[in-house]
Amino acid sequence: MVIHQNGLSFSTIDDKDVKVNGFYPRSNEQTRLVVPSHVQGYRVAAVAKKAFYECTKLRRVELPPYLRSIEDEAFGLCEKLEEINLPDSITHIGKGAFEGTLALKKAVLPRNLAALPEALFYDSGVSDVTLPQGISEIPTGCFYDCRNLCRIVLPASVTKVAKDAFHYCKNLDEVVSSESIDHIDMFDGEKEWTLKAIKA
Repeated sequence: MVIHQNGLSFSTIDDKDVKVNGFYPRSNEQTRLVVPSHVQGYRVAAVAKKAFYECTKLRRVELPPYLRSIEDEAFGLCEKLEEINLPDSITHIGKGAFEGTLALKKAVLPRNLAALPEALFYDSGVSDVTLPQGISEIPTGCFYDCRNLCRIVLPASVTKVAKDAFHYCKNLDEVVSSESIDHIDMFDGEKEWTLKAIKA
């Protein structure tokens, strides 16, 4: 079932939950998004794949408590997105969810996030990212071309960093890690080097 309410489109997941599919009618002119916690008695549990993809004027996003999932490329190429809250209820974020968010500077990822997806902040403007304890890997392309990123602290639970996780992060010169990681191999497109991790 599809529900239209307050300029948004939703579809049912089951008899209790819905996911938000995007603006209705479809628009890339909106500058602010407020996703409600409930619509017509259903709980809003997810943001659908490419729900707000290429909403190029979107600047601020407010997500509801109890949201569980943000699917692939949900906010991809929202190049002016500056602010988004990510409730700790979120356990899944899909591939490329914040790809191309050039104006996004700070991101605090949910504490209950089980794993990071590939290309999460691909070509993003992030310079300050808080990663959740419990994740074990920084996957392929996770911070690809994040040129504002200068320093990152890896949780003690991280034991693996994909070789191109920080590809083209030309200004990254400090990675704080636990004893579980000896070094991080990186490649910036022109030269290859090993960035020694600073022990936490």
